Amino acid sequence: MRVIAFILGLCLGLIPLIAQNTILEKRISITLNSVSMEEAIEKIAETTDVHVSYSSDLLSGCASVSLDAKDQLLLSILNKLFAPYKIAYTVHAGQLILFPKKTMVVKEYTIRGTICEEETGTPISYATLQIKGKPKGVVADHQGFFEFTLTEMELSESLTASCLGYERRTFLADSLRLKPEVIIALKEKPVSMEPVTVTVSKLRKKNKSVGNRKWYTVGSIYLDTHGQQIALYIDNDKNVNGYIQKVSYYLSDKGNVEAPFRVRVLNVDTLQQSPGKDLLPEILVVQPPEDTDGWFDVDLSEYRIYVPVNGFFVAIQGIFPNDYSFYAGDSDFFEIGKPQPRKSDEFNPKSIHYGQRIGYSDKKGRNTWHYSLSHQWFQMERHNYNVKISAEIGVYSKK
Repeated sequence: MRVIAFILGLCLGLIPLIAQNTILEKRISITLNSVSMEEAIEKIAETTDVHVSYSSDLLSGCASVSLDAKDQLLLSILNKLFAPYKIAYTVHAGQLILFPKKTMVVKEYTIRGTICEEETGTPISYATLQIKGKPKGVVADHQGFFEFTLTEMELSESLTASCLGYERRTFLADSLRLKPEVIIALKEKPVSMEPVTVTVSKLRKKNKSVGNRKWYTVGSIYLDTHGQQIALYIDNDKNVNGYIQKVSYYLSDKGNVEAPFRVRVLNVDTLQQSPGKDLLPEILVVQPPEDTDGWFDVDLSEYRIYVPVNGFFVAIQGIFPNDYSFYAGDSDFFEIGKPQPRKSDEFNPKSIHYGQRIGYSDKKGRNTWHYSLSHQWFQMERHNYNVKISAEIGVYSKK
């Protein structure tokens, strides 16, 4: 009886494998002419009489399919279709299941520590640490604490620690890897007067204000603290020759004016006419003073951002230190903070409950863009909320 039971169990165990081989070894003939991958899969399912399961976004990045197969194995056809993509498949319970192909496991290292002032040792709130020349980085919390996870390959990169008003520091990531907790000290940047230069050049520099500087404010838009962005397009129809000196945001005191936010300057995506890639070379987080009510200026003169011919976008991005969630679409920007113990009866709405509110002058115009949770830029169909964001350009012109 035991022998019979063993043979029966072995046979039952082989049934799924036999079923899988039977389905994948089906021979079919199929012709596809420039159809989507989804349509190709549906046609194959219809031809083989096999149910196919998959997530729709798995095929979203696939190109159109053209195929002419005569009496070929389903296995061969699927391998040919999915070869350029990270798509794998299996057969289970008579179904063909498509799923993302597993990639190689990448070893990671976490660097944690505090960014502080060199002279006093005082933690620097909302300082940033990022891979030099790349968008991946972290922002420290209000006590200067950060955690930054890097891959083994990224350990050979240089990291830059920075904060507005302090000198940058750059060092190799690998030099911090073995330290349980690092201290990164930044020197306060000395305030220097702009030099007066006597020259015989025929060019002179003047400052020009662009964007929405309307004197009246109709209302304000809430800026979520979890990576939401609002951007204003600023055109360059005058073909000015100059650099962006500063950007300004009209902050309403109905929001939390002390909430830190990320300053972004972006070029124009020529295909979508929406905000594109960052022009600001580093992650820049600012925290307005408590008494802010109205225009808040951020000096960008040191970055020497040249005004693009087709204009640019200035955006404000909400952040929430102490939130371990990941956001950032096209940039690998993390918000990492050190969790602080808190009694159950303590609650601080200034730092936890809400973020900035940015003012707008009216609900007309086509220059305001919003960034959705699905990491897409869009414009509101009915009300476009002409947000009050502006920039000052140092323009070079002839005398």
